[in-house]
Amino acid sequence: MKTNHLPFILFTSLLLLFYSCETDFKTIADYEDITVVYGLLDQKNQDQFIKINKAYLSEGDILTYAQKADCTNYLIGVLDVSIEEYTPSGNLVRSYPCDTTTIFNKEPGVFYYPEQVLFNWQRPESPYGYEYVIIGFNDTVGVIPVWLNEDNIYKLKIQNTKTGKTITSETNLVNEFEFTSPPPSRFINFINDPIGQKTFSWNEAENAGKYELEMRFYFQEILFNSADTVERYITLAKTSASAASGSSGLSFYYKDENFYTSCLNLIPYSDTEKEDNVRRRLSGNIEFTVAVAEEDYALFMQVNEPSTSIVQEKPQYSNIENGIGIFSSRYNKKLIKDLHTQSVSLLIQFENLKFIL
Repeated sequence: MKTNHLPFILFTSLLLLFYSCETDFKTIADYEDITVVYGLLDQKNQDQFIKINKAYLSEGDILTYAQKADCTNYLIGVLDVSIEEYTPSGNLVRSYPCDTTTIFNKEPGVFYYPEQVLFNWQRPESPYGYEYVIIGFNDTVGVIPVWLNEDNIYKLKIQNTKTGKTITSETNLVNEFEFTSPPPSRFINFINDPIGQKTFSWNEAENAGKYELEMRFYFQEILFNSADTVERYITLAKTSASAASGSSGLSFYYKDENFYTSCLNLIPYSDTEKEDNVRRRLSGNIEFTVAVAEEDYALFMQVNEPSTSIVQEKPQYSNIENGIGIFSSRYNKKLIKDLHTQSVSLLIQFENLKFIL
């Protein structure tokens, strides 16, 4: 008896086709609108910028999509952004509306460049106050405008007019602090002695989470092939310190002889032709800078530091409600002093440095 298997084969084929369609699965989740925020306030800046993007989803190379501006930018007009200033007791002082602006100098990186779309708020009409800095040259007093009230709280509000979602965050400002050593003086003198050292100290800043310290030596170069004077600096020291709860201040110690060792190692060019083009050098000043991160910003940086253990998975940190990222503040303060003539005289003794009075 001859059996016709064709109906069975067709039925089986249709069953397999139906089954395969039912078991197809997506390799990525459904798209979800996630707002990504990066903003750091600084009361010394008249313009405050906030970077606001959206997360993107792709089955292809994510780095390729990162280079496309429309993948990460919201359409103009979708976001209504403002920063509100409140007193510590919760009273609204003022609301600052933000608008989009485009910068054209972003360095090459993972995301699109050199253009970047940012949100900046309408600047205050006049400074809130002033900071006075004594600069080494002839004890000149530098005046730096301060645009925000360090005692108040600043709240970010982002309204997505398309989805109705509201994204918020808030931050304190890092407060002003003072250097306590070295004592007030126009000059700083490094003695070429292994025992001598300098102490740089400052008061603890309120709302500070982390300090980064940098010490620079500025000088000028006069060249053979140019009438222009070249401004240069070398970094003498760089370190960081965490804010200590209940501490009255922090200190940084620097050995005098390290100044001359750094000059010998860092000032002459490794390129012989370039160094031969330097006719002479003129000493400038010593600049000591303390950059301070607010507590949330310090924690954000700590969480995102490279892992030093075999455990590579790290927790995420964000202070953005209904989004991800960081909205915080930073502050920096400089101590500037002229290099003493005795130190310049010691530099001159190192002939390969080419310093003159």
